[in-house]
Amino acid sequence: MKNHISFTTGLFDSGIVNSGSKTDELGQDLARWLIARSSGDEFTFAEPMRTGHGWTDTVSADGEEFRLGFGLLQGSAGADYADWRITIEKVNKWKLFGSKDSKLRDRLCDLVHNVLRDEGQIREVHWG
Repeated sequence: MKNHISFTTGLFDSGIVNSGSKTDELGQDLARWLIARSSGDEFTFAEPMRTGHGWTDTVSADGEEFRLGFGLLQGSAGADYADWRITIEKVNKWKLFGSKDSKLRDRLCDLVHNVLRDEGQIREVHWG
């Protein structure tokens, strides 16, 4: 089952020296970028929120809810071409149905993959 997708790009702020960014803000630009490119699809994206490990966003469709996590991979801070990860998990309200039981989750994974694949400045897209 697909749990996360990782990729390499120079599109987002990785904490490059003199960029003026705070480390707790890393991943916010990635979250906003993905949300902007995913609009108009069957999924409704909320506003990204800061967490202890990066940024998250809640995504919903047809009564199901998912959480996307956005973050910089360890050892990649400050790199011109940094390694990033987006995690995808289903929010289980009743604990009866896991994320593997959701066709919507598969479509959300496809949407994220296609958005990343269509950007020419993103390389090495891998599911894990």
